[in-house]
Formats: sequence, C-alpha cells, structure tokens
Amino acid sequence: MNPKMKWSFQVGKIAGTRVKIHLTFVLLLAWVGVSGALNQGIFTAVSSLVLLILIFLCVLLHEFGHVIAALRYGITTPKITLFPFGGVATVSHIPKDPRKELFISFAGPLTNILLAVILLSIRGSAFEWNLAAISKAETTLVDRMIWVNVILAVFNLIPAFPLDGGRIFRALLSFAIDRMKATFFAVRVGQGFAIAGAFIAVFAHQPFLFLIALFLFFAAGSEASMAETEHALEGLTACDASMGEFHTVEMDDTVDLAIKLMLDTSQPDFPVVNHSGQCIAIATRQDLIRTLREKGAEIPVREVVQTLPAMIDLDVPALDAWRKLVDSKLPGAAVVDSHGKLARWLTRENISELILSRTATLEYSHRQV
Repeated sequence: MNPKMKWSFQVGKIAGTRVKIHLTFVLLLAWVGVSGALNQGIFTAVSSLVLLILIFLCVLLHEFGHVIAALRYGITTPKITLFPFGGVATVSHIPKDPRKELFISFAGPLTNILLAVILLSIRGSAFEWNLAAISKAETTLVDRMIWVNVILAVFNLIPAFPLDGGRIFRALLSFAIDRMKATFFAVRVGQGFAIAGAFIAVFAHQPFLFLIALFLFFAAGSEASMAETEHALEGLTACDASMGEFHTVEMDDTVDLAIKLMLDTSQPDFPVVNHSGQCIAIATRQDLIRTLREKGAEIPVREVVQTLPAMIDLDVPALDAWRKLVDSKLPGAAVVDSHGKLARWLTRENISELILSRTATLEYSHRQV
C-alpha cells in the first residue's frame, strides 16, 4: 500500500500509554521560536519556548490524571496525543456508569488544581490573584504556571464536549434521564458554547480562540455520533455485524479476476485466503486499480497485497470489532471461527448500514412506547 503521512509521532511511553505529539504542535513550537527570535531576540524566544513546553507538560499531567483515574476501573489508555489546543487521551472505552465517568472526568481538572496548590506552596509569599499579571514582564515563571493550571482547570470544566465539563455534565444528566438523551442534550449545550465562543472570537479578533470554538463544535458532533454508534451496536457481536455472503481471491488468482469480481458484485475489497480457508491478506480496490494501471491485468494477486487485515473472533462485541476495524485503517477485517478460518467479512459499509437500520428500529420502538 502507499505509505501515508503520519501526522503524529510517538515521543515516549509511560505506564503503557503512548505519548504522541501532533505535527501541528511542532509547527507551533517552530513558529513561536522563529517569530520570537526575529521580533524580540533569542532570549525572549527561548523564554517563550520554555513557557510553552511547561504549559504542555501541565496538559500532559492533566491527561495522566484521567489515565490514573481510569485504571481504577480497569480502563486502559492506549495513547495521549498533544495538539496545539491541548491534549486528547484515547481510552479503551468510556464507562456508562455515571459515577465512574464523573470520577474519571474530574481527575484531569483536579490534577491542575493540585499543581496550582503545589506551586503556591513553593512560592511562599502572597499570590496576586490578578489575571492581567500573567502578561507582565516582571511576572515570575512560577506565577505564570499557577495561572496556567488555574486556567486549564476552569477551561476544561466548561460543559462542552470533548472537554471534561461536557462529560461531567452528561454524567450528571444520566442520573436523571437516559444516557443517550443525556448525551444529545449535553452535545447541544456544548455546541451552543462553541457558537458563542466563535462569535466572541470574531468580535475580539482572536483567531486562535475561533479555531478552538470550531474544534469544540465539530468534536461535540463527533461525540454524538459515537454515542449513537455505541447504542446501535449494544448487545451485538462481530458475527451479527459482518457479512456472511462475500467473495474471496487466492494468491495465484490474477488481478483481472479480482477486477471482474469487483465489477460483477460491487464488492470493492477482497479477503485473500489460502487453501486452508484462512485469511492471509486483503486486496483493496486501491491496490488492484494501481496494479492494473502500472503492471497490467495478468499480474497475480500475490504481487498486489502487502497487508494482513485485522482478525476478529465471531463472538467479540460488535463495538470492539468496529473499533478494531477503524484502528486498522483498512476497509475490511476478517471475522474468524475457533479454528482461525475466515467465516465472515466485516467492512465499514456494512457496519454503517447496520447502525443506520438499528438506529431507525430503536427510534420506531421508542415512538411506540
């Protein structure tokens, strides 16, 4: 397959959690360093970079507050990614118990509050609670970091997804109403905050604030979509979510045969199987068309395929199967039986159709109640 550009790269691994930095964060560091050096000199540029790195260290500690809290309930966090607007922790799953969600969500802002308290004790003397002081040249680095942690705690408590406040708001609502209704209500409130923030950013001529508001608006919509997916796939297995009727190809088959199958059946991608019925690769439409263009139709499939699709057991929960398929970044995944043989074929298209049909069925059932 064609190599894809990696927009984030790993910088370390702490307690099983991969710490990654997005390319845009690196670009932000470069911009701060270069613009500071050109406009205010090397010393100011270095000071700004140090402050920015310390800010993101506080963001990282904030995310690890969530990680530690989640581990209490056996929930792992495979990775944390640092963006210019903050950090995003990717947990294995979000607990549906509102008490657990409250505990995990509060852990991040609480970490920043604890950091602020520690810095205040280190400072010793009375602290001036004046936000305007953060931009004064005479303000010490410790004072700035106190304000940074206070701002991070307060900002993350805004009831807007994907901020902690949005999840806290959803958890509180879940004590009184259905979780799905709580999610959609919290999403609408969060998008309202995002729209208000965008208007404020425009009138205040703050482009960075506008970008944050834009991110929050679309992230809230993504949260609603994810909640809908979880609800639709609840109680189903990979066997329920995958196709039982599909076509396969073998290594010795030609590209021409695979292309004909594609045209005759509208199946775009094919699992490649061996003589034992085990899936050993995936032949994607992209790879087949590229090979047809570059090498011709008589090339065997073995010269096309390079990637093994995800292997999923029949009884795996459908939501876990969907996540595994998404993580693989491939259009299909092999659903295998207890002997490792290909039994069914899972694609993004058929799981999307399942979600649509299940959602429609659930909506109809609710109207009948």
